[in-house]
Amino acid sequence: MDFAEDAKVRELAEKSALDAIAFARKNFNVELDYSDASVSHIESIMENFDRNTTRGLPRAEVLAQFAKMFGSYIGETYRKNHGGAWGLITHEGNSIPGVQGANGTLFWPWARVENRMRQGTQESVLDYYLHLLGPAQ
Repeated sequence: MDFAEDAKVRELAEKSALDAIAFARKNFNVELDYSDASVSHIESIMENFDRNTTRGLPRAEVLAQFAKMFGSYIGETYRKNHGGAWGLITHEGNSIPGVQGANGTLFWPWARVENRMRQGTQESVLDYYLHLLGPAQ
């Protein structure tokens, strides 16, 4: 896998994370503050999303919007607290937005949020984040 830092991806992620903060405040009365602990609020929002989605999955565009918004918040929270950079991760000829942590770890928070929304609690974003932090956290 290759990583290339990308300022446009970073700018999009920063803006999308702010959108997540505004969405959580407006729709769930939750204050997201970029603390590691705040990622648990994202998992709660995903749980409410599960319960409130009774007609199956939302349209692909809506799913992508939520994945980008909340995935950006998760990535930005990690980056702000533990270092790293946004960019494009290329694997087997495909490039997707992701983060390279200061320790070299590569992760794809947008994809994880999409998986959480599609597959449910077994794809917990909180468990994902805690795994990224490692055993010392």
